[in-house]
Amino acid sequence: MSNFFISNELYKLSQILEFKGNDKKSITDIKIVAYTIQSLTFELDSSNLDRIEKYLTDKPNIKNIIKELVLNGKSEYIEILSKDVPPSLLKLLKIPGIGMKTLYKLYKEFNIMDIYSLKSLVKEKKLRTVDTIGEKGEEIIGKNINYYFKLQREFSISYADSIFNYIKEILSSLNSKYIEKAGSVRRRKEVVSNLNIVCANNDAIKLKSKLKDLNIIRNFYENGDYINFKLNESEIDINILICSDEYFNSALLYFTGPKNLNNFLYEKSKDLGIQILPTNYLKLNYNEKQIFNIFDLPYIPPEFREHWEKYITMDKIFLSYNIKGDLHIHTNYSDGISSIYEIVRESKDLGYKYIGISDHAEDLKFAKGLSEKRIYKERLEIRKIEKLFNDIKIFFGIEANIRNDGSIDVNESILKDLDLDFVIASIHNNFNEDLYSNMKRLTNAIRNPFVTIIGHPSGRKISERDEMKIDWKNFYKEVENSKTILEINSSPDRLDLYSNIIYENSNFDVLYSISSDCHFAPQLNFANQYGIDIAKRALLEDKKIINSYEINDLVKILNKKRESRNFV
Repeated sequence: MSNFFISNELYKLSQILEFKGNDKKSITDIKIVAYTIQSLTFELDSSNLDRIEKYLTDKPNIKNIIKELVLNGKSEYIEILSKDVPPSLLKLLKIPGIGMKTLYKLYKEFNIMDIYSLKSLVKEKKLRTVDTIGEKGEEIIGKNINYYFKLQREFSISYADSIFNYIKEILSSLNSKYIEKAGSVRRRKEVVSNLNIVCANNDAIKLKSKLKDLNIIRNFYENGDYINFKLNESEIDINILICSDEYFNSALLYFTGPKNLNNFLYEKSKDLGIQILPTNYLKLNYNEKQIFNIFDLPYIPPEFREHWEKYITMDKIFLSYNIKGDLHIHTNYSDGISSIYEIVRESKDLGYKYIGISDHAEDLKFAKGLSEKRIYKERLEIRKIEKLFNDIKIFFGIEANIRNDGSIDVNESILKDLDLDFVIASIHNNFNEDLYSNMKRLTNAIRNPFVTIIGHPSGRKISERDEMKIDWKNFYKEVENSKTILEINSSPDRLDLYSNIIYENSNFDVLYSISSDCHFAPQLNFANQYGIDIAKRALLEDKKIINSYEINDLVKILNKKRESRNFV
């Protein structure tokens, strides 16, 4: 069973358990592990299972389910639980306004099963009879039903990667010589609607026939050298361009895009007498670097191709993206799985020079937010663990919740007494407010002299909710004015800030922190795996990324805002 299917099964399990009212902490743990497995750079099998099991010594139930899925391709526990809950029912949780408690009520009172039975309830005005919904709630849910279909077409890059790894194994088994992801996935766009693949196979007819017969595939369609289909377990469109071995790199260049780069190459090819094949790629038997050279261009890595014209004018020495640490890390003090010790050990193995522990503060009860007493307790433990690791610095911070009025859930007296190294302030609820309310809330948080970093600023969760209404120009003005740092959150379900926002506001003198938002030691790699791609796509230079700095310089940056408290 591939990582894609394992993570799908675990995520499904977490939803079923939540629907049945099970313990919230165990549900969160399952979700964390699901996202981790989806993002692994290797496919789990019996030979490498220990690479994930070693982090789950105190989570025997999750450990056993993963082992069962890897070795048997199914879990009896998940199969038994799934019989009671229709999969189509759980998909309704993607509709803003429908939480687990509301869904359970709708299921019990109206025997609702899917989006279509929900639409009927709205049309018949029966939804308003549920005490937790009412007339206003019914109106909001009715409007958001269309949003459900939009979310069905939006996928995180990590989700697309996991499907690609699965499809690649299939194509390899069918005698394909070269296989590579293309399109927006290869350009590392954070949210994608499809997965494009280029496949070199000298018997296209046989390959198409074999794929069409697979029972894991639906909606199979072919048009010449192009095929399109979906996996039974997924809604993402998979497009494959089949080519010969000799033109693989040219086909890959074309199918990676973007369109404006392809158009430039087409125009130049006319002057150079280079033939464009009927499949739209150039008749050139060279690697990508050589093809770029033919057109008098330097090699442009896929992540930079959205803004390729600006990229070729930049000094590449300032685009090294050498991250030396991570400042957004959760442990089992709040809603993380791993201990502080495990996090430090893993960070050391990654070659980090420093990390920042930043567990949730008090407001987030569902995330085991830290009381004043537990904040002090964690600080003491960090100081003890620090003595065991001489070659890595442990900064002590906290992730505070931004309340509706823009205040944070840590008292100023505690902030002064603890002298925290940094404070991340993030919004964790009430995302659907109007623009004025959101801006007032964010502005108050930004102007707080104790807030060092604004975490996952847009508030979006991929495939779950859109970003908040934010006036980005005024937001950036406030951030620049106050010397606040913005986070590039690399968690696969967030990827926030995303590259387009950063690029569009590159004229502001603002610094960024690329962080993993790690809740489980193996997730520490998210910053390198996804965050750096966001920085590349936005053409961010190293000097704008605080965790590319050495320790002493980082300390100065973290203290800069507090040292200028009269900025408001």
